[in-house]
Amino acid sequence: MPTATHKPVEALIIGGGIAGCTLARELSSHGVKTLVLEQAVVAAESSGRNTGTLLSGPQPEVVEMLDASAAIYAELADGSVPFEFAPIGHLLISESEEDFEAAATVAERYRAAGVTMDKVGGGELARDHKRIGFRVAGGYHVGRAWTLEPMGATHAFAHAAREAGATIRTGLRVAQIRSRGGKVEGVLTDQGIIPADLVFIANGLWMPELLRRTVGDGPLPALPFTAGRGWLIQLGRLDFELPFIVEELTWPDQKELGRRMKLSGLADVAAQRDDQPAVEAICLNPMRGGDARLGASVQPAFRDLVRNTDMASRIAARTLRMLPGLGSPRVINAYPGNRPMLSDGLPVAGRTAVEGLYVHGGMGSIGMHAAPATARWLVEAVLSGDGNPPQGWLRPQRFAGW
Repeated sequence: MPTATHKPVEALIIGGGIAGCTLARELSSHGVKTLVLEQAVVAAESSGRNTGTLLSGPQPEVVEMLDASAAIYAELADGSVPFEFAPIGHLLISESEEDFEAAATVAERYRAAGVTMDKVGGGELARDHKRIGFRVAGGYHVGRAWTLEPMGATHAFAHAAREAGATIRTGLRVAQIRSRGGKVEGVLTDQGIIPADLVFIANGLWMPELLRRTVGDGPLPALPFTAGRGWLIQLGRLDFELPFIVEELTWPDQKELGRRMKLSGLADVAAQRDDQPAVEAICLNPMRGGDARLGASVQPAFRDLVRNTDMASRIAARTLRMLPGLGSPRVINAYPGNRPMLSDGLPVAGRTAVEGLYVHGGMGSIGMHAAPATARWLVEAVLSGDGNPPQGWLRPQRFAGW
């Protein structure tokens, strides 16, 4: 390789999505000179293509990340980049009586995780919200929920990082990570080598490739990633007010979701398992700007193979069946978004076997919910000298080979 000519930076982050921009804000706010490299633009993938919901779940880990992230978003909410962050109600609905009865067990799991769950009948919902026209057996009002505009939120962290001294370069791809003698040395980009004392891989679906292309000391072990994909419908201005996010109570917890998302050998390609959704459900977020985002689905996927293109139609039909009042708003767009998922459904944040090299990603459908908290925990661990957050369920060492 050619001799490096660039001045070394203290920390280099690969990826300009929510995972990378939250790291940049945390590092730069601690006085660490920070450079972010993004191959496309800020929030180009998952971070700009999601429902913008921060919702509770029945796992304590999910609630811990949610509470910590909400507090961090609040730190930026009145800053220079508005992103429509606010607490909001959360309604989990069940279409059939059978599903509503089964939901009682799920509700107890939420309560055990410290989340309030208040039961409400379908008739009461239909009576109190005539304009949306609920056709469901019932639901639960859930505690702890926030809404935000995801593109703006990612840019708010990017802006805060720049204000603290970070540099963000877009349109620059990282081809390799360089290490020697068990220590990271920097990265190879399309414009040459950039030395760095610390390197953070936070580039979503491209993380497995960079682990493979860590050269000098040989490739690092793989992480059990699936390049999940979800579909969303962007609605125009609603002609009624809705005080809560409406979500169908069919979304599994992260552990079960990770199990459903696994793909392995050629048999999965032959059987088109990546054309079979792991979850198909309603998730309606009435944004503070007056419009709305409607999802959601997630399926196991191969990054560059697009199937399941009828999912937007299926979400629309499902919604009109249960929420017929949503037939009037204009549809602005319908599009897929990537959801990089690990096999246990939880993110990864921590050190690798190469000194100075860290991973932060694998957040699946809860990236906006998780990244601010996991970035803070990771940076605190790095600056304290250990490099692994105290939350053992985040560390890469929980996987075989690490």
